Amino acid sequence: MKRSMSHFALIILMGHATHAIGQTTYYDSTVETPELQVELRPVGDNRFAIGLADKVTGLRKGHEFEGEGANDPIPFQLAWMRYCDTTTILLTIQFPWRHDLPQYSRILDTYAFRSSDFAFIDVAYGTLTDIALADETAYDPADVDMLPPIRVRCLIGQDEKPFEFFEKATK
Repeated sequence: MKRSMSHFALIILMGHATHAIGQTTYYDSTVETPELQVELRPVGDNRFAIGLADKVTGLRKGHEFEGEGANDPIPFQLAWMRYCDTTTILLTIQFPWRHDLPQYSRILDTYAFRSSDFAFIDVAYGTLTDIALADETAYDPADVDMLPPIRVRCLIGQDEKPFEFFEKATK
């Protein structure tokens, strides 16, 4: 019992410095994997920047966006998905929402970037767990009602934007 308590205390202390899941480390406004570093920073009022850096190839790219609470963006989730023949980086960002409604304390938006060149593809207004695992054509029509509320639609013949997110009400 004493040994497990000391292990528990060590885990708690480590959790205060960084929040790491597997090979992904979350620290303040940065999230890192062995191959990728993502940094968020405010840029003026209601704007923020997402910087992506490939640690293997040295590729770096930055994007600026508008957003509520943009002066305090925090990385919340990071995942790689394959949509419409495009390997995609999904980054969910948490923004504090400052208002008088205590039941709403944050906003979570997910930004999609093409993995090969870090080009911005689209943004979904929700977490990456609210996004379907594949585009709509991959599912049997009978199963579509059970999908998460944010769906993926392939855009045929558009190299810059291979897909888009759209919201569909679920039953």
